[in-house]
Amino acid sequence: METLDITLQLGQMLLVQTASELLTGTLNFVDPKRRIIELENPYDQRSNCQYNSPQILSFPQIKKLQIVREDEPSSNSNSCSDTGTSPTTSESHTSYNTAAARTPSSSPESKLVASEESDITLSTTELELIHEQLNSVVCITQTDQKYHKALADIRVQPVVALIIEPVDYGRTHRTSVMVLATYQTVYIFDIIAMGSIFREMKQLLEAERPRKVVHYSHKLVDHLKNRHGVKLGGIFDTFVAVSIVRGIKEPMTLIEAVEKILNINQIFFHSEAEDPLHSDIYKRPLILVMRLLLAKKAILQLKLHEHLLHKHMLKNFYSQCEIFSQTFCESEDATTPLEMQRKGRAGFQHIKRSAKEFEFKFNQLAE
Repeated sequence: METLDITLQLGQMLLVQTASELLTGTLNFVDPKRRIIELENPYDQRSNCQYNSPQILSFPQIKKLQIVREDEPSSNSNSCSDTGTSPTTSESHTSYNTAAARTPSSSPESKLVASEESDITLSTTELELIHEQLNSVVCITQTDQKYHKALADIRVQPVVALIIEPVDYGRTHRTSVMVLATYQTVYIFDIIAMGSIFREMKQLLEAERPRKVVHYSHKLVDHLKNRHGVKLGGIFDTFVAVSIVRGIKEPMTLIEAVEKILNINQIFFHSEAEDPLHSDIYKRPLILVMRLLLAKKAILQLKLHEHLLHKHMLKNFYSQCEIFSQTFCESEDATTPLEMQRKGRAGFQHIKRSAKEFEFKFNQLAE
């Protein structure tokens, strides 16, 4: 790696991926001759850990690099030892950006490049909320007060993320865990410890509301029906949504979809101590990295749903709403108020229905 393909300036917020870390921090020093950079207030988003001291990284260590913000962020109260990488359990308030834009595949010795292939960059506020959620995951092992409180919370939500593990082979494997996540809280239900999915949970899963955001619903529905006699209702499948939006029909796991659409690098889901993607989901008690993995998947599955629905699938609708809303506000014509009468049709010309976009077949629904 002889040169950088992006211009670095002191004070920039950088996202740096190494073989074992995904760091965000402020560029404090760069030496092209010695081929090193120094990050101030480095934060490892993969382990949810803030380091106490600056980190020096050599160019050969760096696999990918992105400038994520020009202004200097605020500091984080969480801390780890200079060499530690274990997750913290206190609340995080760092201003950082974990949106890892996907860059072209490269070896550690290839040039650093800033990717232009980008769909969305999560805001600092969104990312702070994600880490707050990761530090307050609720694990449920029995039908106690915590269980019923969780169901009461989930029941009043408009939409929740639903993850069941393992589900790759549908009905073949017994259920280990079920994760239901709201926009505020992630609930991990230990089905092995609980022994079953009970009646009140079945009713919640079969109801049309809250809508359940799932990935690969065909596998999950097969698992629930044949293992627990549950007919899942209110399905929003993020795999189907990605396939429609991108116009492709290729296998894509949830993590792969998050990487492609939200630009969150896969290393965000891994742990240096133990790779949860290859851990035993039936091992008890559930290890911390497994709980974090499940929570991250559920949280970002909701983000994926929100982005695909509102930024892509309803894009034309929101555009028309914006145009229609401006019908009167810029007018200086004195007669404008007269056009606002109850049966007035001003602005209606801006509403254009696309048959390809909204194919509602009411006659079929009536049948």
